Amino acid sequence: MQRVHLTFGPFVLDPEKGTLLRHEIPISIGHRGITLLATLAARPGDILTKAELMEAAWPGLAVEESNLTVQIATLRKALGPTDQGGDWIATVPRVGYRFTAPVERAEGSVQRPIAPSGKPTIAVLPFANLSGDQDQHYLSDGITEDIITELARYRSLVVIARNSSFQFRGPAPEAAEVHRQLGARYLVEGSVRRLGSRIRITAQLIDGASGFHLWAQRYDRALEDIFSVQEEVAALVASTVQGAAEADATSRSRRTPPADWAAYDYYLQGRAHYHQYEMDKGESMFTRSAELDPTFAQGHAYLAQCLVARFWYDRDPRTLQSALRSARTALLLDRNDGICNQSMGLVLVHMRQHGDAGLHFQQARTLNPHDVNIAGDYASWLNYGGQPQQSLAVLERAILLDPLPPVWFWEVKGSALFLLGRYADAIDAYRKAGDQFFIHAFLAAAYAHLGEMEKAHVAVEATLRLQPDLSLGYLAHLPFADPSSFEHFLSGFRKAGFL
Repeated sequence: MQRVHLTFGPFVLDPEKGTLLRHEIPISIGHRGITLLATLAARPGDILTKAELMEAAWPGLAVEESNLTVQIATLRKALGPTDQGGDWIATVPRVGYRFTAPVERAEGSVQRPIAPSGKPTIAVLPFANLSGDQDQHYLSDGITEDIITELARYRSLVVIARNSSFQFRGPAPEAAEVHRQLGARYLVEGSVRRLGSRIRITAQLIDGASGFHLWAQRYDRALEDIFSVQEEVAALVASTVQGAAEADATSRSRRTPPADWAAYDYYLQGRAHYHQYEMDKGESMFTRSAELDPTFAQGHAYLAQCLVARFWYDRDPRTLQSALRSARTALLLDRNDGICNQSMGLVLVHMRQHGDAGLHFQQARTLNPHDVNIAGDYASWLNYGGQPQQSLAVLERAILLDPLPPVWFWEVKGSALFLLGRYADAIDAYRKAGDQFFIHAFLAAAYAHLGEMEKAHVAVEATLRLQPDLSLGYLAHLPFADPSSFEHFLSGFRKAGFL
């Protein structure tokens, strides 16, 4: 059964998918905002009581009427005025609200927008592991991710991020379905088979709209040649799609390949753990990779990121110094690598050297303009610097490339919304951000600012269950450069009951 979506003015609302597009650009209003807007837009012109709307958005819960008022105000701000200058949602005093505009209903799904730049959009689907060993999935996944990274260096292309394209793991999906869901005109598929000290990689480029195969290639190489294969696949894709690869634009940022296959193998295993947020295991793998090949820059860069993650828990200055050493080593080896600059920016943020951190994030974005993880860390830096509105803009652009962003994105987005005073939306975002102690602490602060003290205390208990020795002094270590933003969070922590 097809989904129903609602169109009004420049907006398309898909209630089931939970998306609102304006001129094909996603607008963030949170899941309760989606529910309220869908309830109102489904009955244009009708007066809906406050009780009806509260039951729709908070079914079975006893909540203050002020929550509805805040949500409606947030919706009005997100929608802006109608063409006539009025509100899309009118207040009916002492009764409820009414949706003022005509609404068209249509069956079907809302496609992901094609990149607004008009550049060709490409999705690289997970390469199949044909090695007969399930433990080798990290290898096929790692090769796929490296091809995504290579393609992201071509400024003439827009590349769908890993998190979204990897949802199509498994039996080969229909090209038209991927095109519909991700908005990708071109698809890259392939397979990997490891045969002792050799590797066989197949790759094919498909037109997502027509399903036609544009080219296919097979590579039988020694393991040590894997980087040249990845670069060749990326160059062939770019030249086929764009007409000519932008070699001059990518040569500055090309990675230096590892000299040792075993080092690269540990690096791929580390990255597999990294994407599962198993940072301790990732740290172990990246450490081993760096020991085997001290000249491989990205091994040091990812090690630095894992050490920063550990610093969030142990707050040991020696951990941060180790991260700094790894990030410096990575940059000395390859200062034209986006991930190396990203890692240094991440370390410097936590050392409160925000000016230098910003320079490295901006350099990383110049080198890898379509890297979603770099965009997320840059948005976090903007939050710490007191620029939450700019942070939201960066995140919305990144979500165009990654409809299913990494889970930590929601913490960054939640914090931007928190700093803007949009606490209910911040809570919606934080709830998607995973079961980390600091997420529960942020939730507690948001609930406290809303005056929902019972929920704030529950979040405090969840925080202390995961990090029993957490105190207000610990939370004061959050690396804010902007004093007012820091005080905004700190006052929420105090209200919630952290001591």
